[in-house]
Amino acid sequence: MSKYTATVIKTGNSYALRVPKAYVDAKNLKLGQKVGLPNNPALRAGNVARAMQNLQKLADDRGAMKSITDPVAWQRAIRDEVDEWSSVIRDIGR
Repeated sequence: MSKYTATVIKTGNSYALRVPKAYVDAKNLKLGQKVGLPNNPALRAGNVARAMQNLQKLADDRGAMKSITDPVAWQRAIRDEVDEWSSVIRDIGR
């Protein structure tokens, strides 16, 4: 089974999932087609809090945050990876 990653984006007053073209092609999806999303019991409120605690413990155990020397720069880099307009905005002043 292939694993695809979807990105949550804001479109106007709504949110959307941006999926790779390979996923759309593999599922033969068409523009405007409605797609059902699975109900994931792991995402229920109590489970989410527990999962976040487990993730934090795992990160603490592995020392994952120690490699981030400048959190502000790290967050900016993460946002730039997700925001397809960031390169356009940076080039406006040129």
